[in-house]
Amino acid sequence: MKRHASLRKFSDDHHGGLVQARRLRLAAAGEEDLLPEAAHAFLQFWEEDTSLHFREEEEVLLAVYAHCGGDLGAGPIQEMLADHARLRGLVLTLIDEDRLGKASVDTLREIGERLEAHIRLEERRVFPLMETTLPEECLEEIGARIATG
Repeated sequence: MKRHASLRKFSDDHHGGLVQARRLRLAAAGEEDLLPEAAHAFLQFWEEDTSLHFREEEEVLLAVYAHCGGDLGAGPIQEMLADHARLRGLVLTLIDEDRLGKASVDTLREIGERLEAHIRLEERRVFPLMETTLPEECLEEIGARIATG
């Protein structure tokens, strides 16, 4: 799928998220000895990548969308924001479990499943919504603001 240049960074980030989601699901389906390592690796990925990615989506992507008259009440946008909050809550649970050295199968599986579903939502519904409703200058503004970060 061809993505507008200003949204490609988000899509590129999503590739790493899909890899992490798959690893979490595989760890949850495998041996329990692998759970602490999978939890720790995901938390590092979260801290270094996904947390920033979510902030950029909220503080740049959605801010420009709103500035340009985009409908923040649209279903895909509301789902995106709800997913961000749910995933952050699950990460808090995983942080607590990791501190105790007891990452749970259920937490890893749920993060993996929800992260993948969230990425699919953005790629299939949120970004196409923005690409079809925002004028070109607004799409370019998203890219410019991300680049100056």
